[in-house]
Amino acid sequence: MDGGAAAGSSPPPPLHPAIAPLSFLLGRWRGEGEGGFPTINSFRYGEELQFSHSGKPVIAYSQKTWKLTSGEPMHAESGYWRPKPDGSIEVVIAQSTGLVEVQKGSYDAEHKIVTLQSELVGNAAKVKEITRVFKMADGNLSYVVQMATHLSSLQPHLKALLKKI
Repeated sequence: MDGGAAAGSSPPPPLHPAIAPLSFLLGRWRGEGEGGFPTINSFRYGEELQFSHSGKPVIAYSQKTWKLTSGEPMHAESGYWRPKPDGSIEVVIAQSTGLVEVQKGSYDAEHKIVTLQSELVGNAAKVKEITRVFKMADGNLSYVVQMATHLSSLQPHLKALLKKI
């Protein structure tokens, strides 16, 4: 970055060809979601996601949620998405709870869908498996997260609908 330029005023780096198929994700997204699971009460939340790049063949990901009524922070996570030319993708995510995920999956650039399946859920006494499906339709980004624990099979946990801001 140019030392004399104000923060944020320099042009973004060129898009690496490896992440071009997922360029629809790039930017900041905001909206609302809802969550639940057999062992917890249902809840609603506000959310902001950001997908960014530095010109390398990886997308940086960050997410934060808050209580809709008070604005109080709830959850945060960040990580990296590494798409491959064959349509596969590797994702690592660190959650504010201390849980870490290594996910593998696939993307369909034409239909703007990313499907992820956990290869590893680390530092989690109860969570055994996590899946995430991201879809873009009508200019909105939606996702569904499913989770399995030592007591419950894979089932919906979170879903949200986000608009680019």
